Amino acid sequence: MKTHFECFPCFLKQILRTGKILGMDQASIWHLLKKGGVILSDMNIENPPPANAVAIYDMISEKSQTRDPFQQLKQQSTDQALGLYPGLKKSIESQADPLATAVKYAACGNVIDYGVGSTYDIEREIENIFQQEFHVWEYDVFVSRLDQASWVLYLGDNCGETVFDRLLIETLEKPVTFVTRDEPIINDVTIEDARRAGLDKVCKVISSGCRAPGIIIEDTSEEFRRLYEDAPLVISKGQGNFETLCDEPREIFFLFKVKCQVVAGHVGCPVNQLFFGRTFSA
Repeated sequence: MKTHFECFPCFLKQILRTGKILGMDQASIWHLLKKGGVILSDMNIENPPPANAVAIYDMISEKSQTRDPFQQLKQQSTDQALGLYPGLKKSIESQADPLATAVKYAACGNVIDYGVGSTYDIEREIENIFQQEFHVWEYDVFVSRLDQASWVLYLGDNCGETVFDRLLIETLEKPVTFVTRDEPIINDVTIEDARRAGLDKVCKVISSGCRAPGIIIEDTSEEFRRLYEDAPLVISKGQGNFETLCDEPREIFFLFKVKCQVVAGHVGCPVNQLFFGRTFSA
């Protein structure tokens, strides 16, 4: 998926939001915005938005001298989700179809995204999930593929959301390899963050080798590419992963909340709708 012109103001909003999170004064934020403008002027719009985001966040880290500007927020969102975990676990186990419920809860977790906004109400999302219909819900196909799969490759997205991913992984009842970002960027999950959510207790955890808030295949490690090519079933969480993988020539089950007009136009549904399905059928 290419970068659209509508992505440019979004990048500037991300710079502004991050500057405020870091507690910068107006002069410092203005300096970041001007540097961001220079980066935008040189962007290759043939690249997906997450690929172009790397330069933006590298600039923020350099100017703020902060390797992980979202570290505290990532820990807070993970701890909040861990507080909800026991109740959600019981809820899943009490349902007639625990797997469908776990998929829906995993979709709830995708609201925890500081790349598109700094506020969310995860408990309200949980309360509403059984009333909200998915715009795409290829659950029956997914169950069929899962029954045939010997293991699952699960592409992670954001911190906090990872606890909801853990609930789904535990319900899959298959060996799972969970994939994180290679380095801190926005509130995306790293290996350290995944461990905080307890994912290492229920599955294998690896880094993709890619620094972007998505999966850019050519930038990933040899280990990841081997697993990706061999995986009988791939679950991809989040909009960033969708933006980088939606044109891949293999079957991938995408699970995310549509958060912007660009992606909404790509999948043909309104913003804020939930998506669980494929864009390519192998």
